Amino acid sequence: MSNLYHCTYTKEFPIDEFGRIGGMYSLADLPIVQHQKMVRVGIIEAKNEQHQYYKVRDVEKNFTEWVPMMDVEIGDEVDD
Repeated sequence: MSNLYHCTYTKEFPIDEFGRIGGMYSLADLPIVQHQKMVRVGIIEAKNEQHQYYKVRDVEKNFTEWVPMMDVEIGDEVDD
């Protein structure tokens, strides 16, 4: 996959006491109160066909995660 694509993806994240993504995804040192599946906007940067994963960069927080292909909806190609 040489082109980048917009996407939405679903992944379980740690949530802090204010309902925000916490843990290693945040600079705030707040306790984690729950884990919650969230749908977020990202950009697909790579794929692993053998293990059926996409490497997705989160648009808002700018971290990357490997997400199962079945949890990713591919959108339009990213314009240069």
